[in-house]
Amino acid sequence: MTIIAKNLAGKAAVAFVAAAMVFTLFAPAVRAQSMDLQNMSVDQLRDLIAQLLGGQTGGSYGVTGACPYTWTRDLSQGSTGADVMALQKFLNADAETRVAVSGAGSVGMETQYFGPATAAAVSKFQVKYRSEVLVGLVNPTGYFGPASRAKANALCVGAPTTPTTPDVDEPGEEPGEDTDLQGEADLTKVEISSADDDQIEEGAEGAPVAELTVEFEDGDAEISRIDVSISSTSVDSWDVLETVSLWVDGEMVAEQDAGDKDDYLDEDDGSIRFSGLDIVAMEDEELDIVIGVTLQGAIDSEDLTTFEVSVNSIRFFDADGVATTDDETGDMDTPETVNFTIEEAGYEDEVIARSNSTDPDSATLKVEDDAKSDWYTVFVFDLDTDDSMNDIEINEVGVALTLSLGYNVLVDDAELVIDGTTIDDFTVSSTTGTNPTLTFDVDGDVTIDAGDRVEAELKLRFKSLSSGNEGATVQASIDGTTVDAEGADDVTGEGAATGEQHTLRTTGIDVELDSADSAVTTSDGALNDYATYTIVLDVTAFDQEVFIPISSASTSWSLVDGSGNTLTVPTGSTTVVISSTADEGGAGDAFYEINEGQTETVTIKVTYTPSIANRTARLVLNSLRFDETGTVTGTDDKTWNALPASTYRTDVETIVN
Repeated sequence: MTIIAKNLAGKAAVAFVAAAMVFTLFAPAVRAQSMDLQNMSVDQLRDLIAQLLGGQTGGSYGVTGACPYTWTRDLSQGSTGADVMALQKFLNADAETRVAVSGAGSVGMETQYFGPATAAAVSKFQVKYRSEVLVGLVNPTGYFGPASRAKANALCVGAPTTPTTPDVDEPGEEPGEDTDLQGEADLTKVEISSADDDQIEEGAEGAPVAELTVEFEDGDAEISRIDVSISSTSVDSWDVLETVSLWVDGEMVAEQDAGDKDDYLDEDDGSIRFSGLDIVAMEDEELDIVIGVTLQGAIDSEDLTTFEVSVNSIRFFDADGVATTDDETGDMDTPETVNFTIEEAGYEDEVIARSNSTDPDSATLKVEDDAKSDWYTVFVFDLDTDDSMNDIEINEVGVALTLSLGYNVLVDDAELVIDGTTIDDFTVSSTTGTNPTLTFDVDGDVTIDAGDRVEAELKLRFKSLSSGNEGATVQASIDGTTVDAEGADDVTGEGAATGEQHTLRTTGIDVELDSADSAVTTSDGALNDYATYTIVLDVTAFDQEVFIPISSASTSWSLVDGSGNTLTVPTGSTTVVISSTADEGGAGDAFYEINEGQTETVTIKVTYTPSIANRTARLVLNSLRFDETGTVTGTDDKTWNALPASTYRTDVETIVN
């Protein structure tokens, strides 16, 4: 052992013996403090001796480590500086005014911060010297003002005056401003309510589980302590909780460990104490304090259960430094509880297929008769993760096609663009079928942030189109169940969306139904009643000039009964009139001429005289013929097929006769 070590050991031994002797003399004064003399430092033993000697002389502070000292400014909660530490040492010299029994502020552990414990000790000092300090006052204030300071300076005599310590502004104050409390606060409202979402995923961090609303009357208050209970009838709280936290205005103001039994104030009711708080509540203003939890990950399935949250007590100080602990106001009386349930991670993760407003309208797509086409966007939809708590990684997306001809006849290639990422690796469920599903292998290349909604765009490139396939159609759709994804766990999609039907043509016309009016029946004597059917078309010349024959030969139509059965139409029982907003043209002005890119109406009017009593019939348009050059010979004739034909029909009409 070194000489220095021997000297320290000797001094410690002397101090211990001295403390023991003093303890023998003044055992009643220190028994309540449960002092462990053997584990005290030399400084702590010295302070204890000074305290006991001070008690022997009737509470004289002159022999303590703080005195002699002179305080030159008022001190209150929030003050900091060396004079605060001197005040704590001064107060700790008397068992009746000590700041704390252990921990921060206790003998040998004084600090430079004037907190609630220091204010409480000042209140004790004021009560002890009530006649000199609390002149005209009933209750202590906890404020180390002129009267308290004068008495302390008188007791802590013989010291030179110390330099004045400048006032230290509290965080958030403007320079020179104080945030002193006002009035004698009375806690009048304590309400606990559920959080917006009472289902919390395992592994969640700082998830709100309850909201505490408090209100004070007759003054402002500083909340210094809140006791919160989180418990379940079947699971120990420390088996699922990591931490419990308090939040005010979106900022965390306190956090306590909760993952060990020793973290709890009472392990039976799952109560946790938040102390050392500095939450200011202003008079007559509701203050909301959110209770949050951080949950452990990989919680056992049997521990995924419902928990109750309650607030058991609140301790606060008013402007006079008077401390009050309340466990009876409002929802603390019963106490009232709110619930939350711990769910498996990813239980809310989802992908929903939704329609997109930018999905292209039905259109005629220009294809080639001797080469592949350009790329066309035929379908736009959204993938929405809605209320998902976790980011969603997309593995596969299946898009269904509805084709008028086999996939291998019409489609050359496909790709899916999801949120800007192009996926061109896909499989086709049936290359020869007209209803194949294209399954795109995303393979995690796309991740959708939790709660986001992204756009997906299906692009197709078509093969060359033979003349017999003019007017072929394509339509795409998605069922969310064909989406395979992963969040915290596997995700199966839901929802659905369907795009518009598009028509493939190399040249020719694009036709849309304008109207198909009900037939107009006319009575013209026995067995001579007849009906007039009218179908109006909007015809657009697509990529060329076209000619519609004026004669009835330009159309193919049928009359069907109410059940859709084709009627036998005797020769001479019908007349057909074709009219149009287009000018007449072509050879012999035998055509209606529609210039490239222009749209004109073409009206087909069929009059039917059945000569049969009570004939029920409707007109169905099957096709429209057009010519590319307007020649009478018709060598350049082509046919537009009404797909589906059921769209181009009138209502059913009964001809009485």
